[in-house]
Amino acid sequence: MTRQQIIDRVKIKMEEVTPFDEGLAVSLSDVKPFLSYIEENMQTSLDELLLICPIHLTTPVNIPQSKSGTSLFTTILDNHRVVGSLVIPTDFIRLHTFKMSSWERPVHRPISIENPEYKNQFNRWGRGGNAKPIVAKNSTKLEIYTFDQGATIQTALYVSRIDIEDNFDMNEKLFDPLCSLIAANVFGIFGSQQQKVMLQEVDNFIKSEL
Repeated sequence: MTRQQIIDRVKIKMEEVTPFDEGLAVSLSDVKPFLSYIEENMQTSLDELLLICPIHLTTPVNIPQSKSGTSLFTTILDNHRVVGSLVIPTDFIRLHTFKMSSWERPVHRPISIENPEYKNQFNRWGRGGNAKPIVAKNSTKLEIYTFDQGATIQTALYVSRIDIEDNFDMNEKLFDPLCSLIAANVFGIFGSQQQKVMLQEVDNFIKSEL
């Protein structure tokens, strides 16, 4: 798909739900061209959509385990158990699938370091096990707290940032919700009630794909 296809669809969506109220119309025309608001919100909206959309609509990429001969995967001994650490790429949006060879199932959603469950991972008795493995994510790495000696990484996939250029690849099903989200974010700049209409379209799409 192309940037122009997205821009054209966003404009149609915004025109369908409103003739703009006077305040919004004045703001759009007096501050800067209407098109610039759409363009400025395209990339952030795509990043946001990739973060919240059903994972089966994303295209996974392998997380590198080494770079320039340097291992990006390390282990330490912490409170009688081995803990793994894997550096995440700079274009990381979200985890897709992570699985150690000894795990009974993969992890698709890591916990954050703010999650109350995170503190349990520092307790040898409270950590996740092979049946319910735990992966935590901070700003630079994944922390693997379910780790058996001799186990290896079986799968390590993530959803990468997609740069909106003239042409770019993305699941076609995401085209319409992306346009709705861009429209919502533009409406939101001006406090327009039509933002809720566009966000509801995105929410309905996500629910339909679950």
